[in-house]
Amino acid sequence: MKGIATLLAAGLALAAMSAPPARAQDVPKIDLFAGYTYVHGNAVVSGQGISLNGGSASVDYNWNDWLGLAADFGSYVQGSVAGQGKTLNVTTYLFGPRLSWRKLDRFTPFGQALLGSGHAGGTLYTSGANPLGTQNSFAMTAGGGVDWNANRRVAVRLFQSEYLRTQFHNGVNTNQNSLRLSFGVVFHFGK
Repeated sequence: MKGIATLLAAGLALAAMSAPPARAQDVPKIDLFAGYTYVHGNAVVSGQGISLNGGSASVDYNWNDWLGLAADFGSYVQGSVAGQGKTLNVTTYLFGPRLSWRKLDRFTPFGQALLGSGHAGGTLYTSGANPLGTQNSFAMTAGGGVDWNANRRVAVRLFQSEYLRTQFHNGVNTNQNSLRLSFGVVFHFGK
């Protein structure tokens, strides 16, 4: 009986030592993200896959420990669309709710659905026999990501993966379905 009690006490002590530390309920009021963004899809080019590189930034106001309101701004560029030497610039302005799961000490997974608008320009739209002209369209994203909290003030966005939909006229249709991937740095402000 004494051996079982010792074994049980040792097991409880080991479990207590290996448990993650309790996380304080001090959720930052503002999260500010800046980073690299890659977009792949049929964005604006009729029937052809295209890759764009650029950056994005977002501001998230946290109402509580799980709900925030995000404003996301991104700009993406392709220097030679379909090898034709024409440029394409796409900018997005998106807003919406962000749900965060703050139960882990070092990681904060989140999901979001953002709505807004996009703008497309570049020589693809302004030159050639039939220029499309720069355009504005509806834009939306749905997806999520994970932040690694380096300390109370700084986190690294390990990844943010989203479905990006835009509706630019491309000569064939007005439906672009793209994958948007981002990573970068998050700064936390306020409590």
